[in-house]
Amino acid sequence: MSGPGVAGRGYTDEQWLICSLARQLRNGETIAAGNLSPIPAAAALLAQATHAPQATVFILGSPDWPFDGTKEFFDFLQRGGVDVFFLSGGQIDRFGSINLQAIGDAERPKVRLPGGAGSAVVAYACKRVLLFKTDHTVKGFPAQVDTTTSTFREEAGVFRRGRLEGVFTPLGTLRPQPPDGALRLAETAPGVTPDEVQERTGFDVLASVPSAHFAQAETPTAAEMDALRGVVLERLLPLYPVFARNALGD
Repeated sequence: MSGPGVAGRGYTDEQWLICSLARQLRNGETIAAGNLSPIPAAAALLAQATHAPQATVFILGSPDWPFDGTKEFFDFLQRGGVDVFFLSGGQIDRFGSINLQAIGDAERPKVRLPGGAGSAVVAYACKRVLLFKTDHTVKGFPAQVDTTTSTFREEAGVFRRGRLEGVFTPLGTLRPQPPDGALRLAETAPGVTPDEVQERTGFDVLASVPSAHFAQAETPTAAEMDALRGVVLERLLPLYPVFARNALGD
């Protein structure tokens, strides 16, 4: 969603999503963004430019990527070296399982997706995982994914270092809730109602909680927007020039 969203509000859906993700990141953390991930990369750089100046940021493909290819990075991740990683999927279901393989029957798919690219390892080895989607539709959020590329469901006897922090979209934030870890609405984006989120999700995210009980997130601050259009744009241009100009420029 790269358009202006709500006319006159001063920020786009992409800029809002970047701010939403950046607010989850903490000072001193080691944060990594993978291949073809301009939104997570921008979020990590935004956090570093604002409230997390001592965060370490690794962006695959950047000139200062310190690893010899991806294998060395995944070895580092499996040793516990990465605090936060970002994942997405063609589908995300009510337990945060993601599908990066195929929509429909795996043997005769309606749509072929790009593949897992290490996401199965990330889900088990990274300390905190932030899922995101640039759109929020019933098709993208089914009750169960067609094919499971990676999962956050607890399994007896299976090692898991970290956890799913939440799912972040232009409509708001879903977080896993007890007792079963199913995703529920935690916060709506500015100007979005809980009912709008529910209408565009293929599973129950309200759990019969009155709409008045859901918080609404703060709009992007002047400091966040200044950083996005300044230092983040400058640092992202060499790696994602088209995205940086279109999504972060004035």
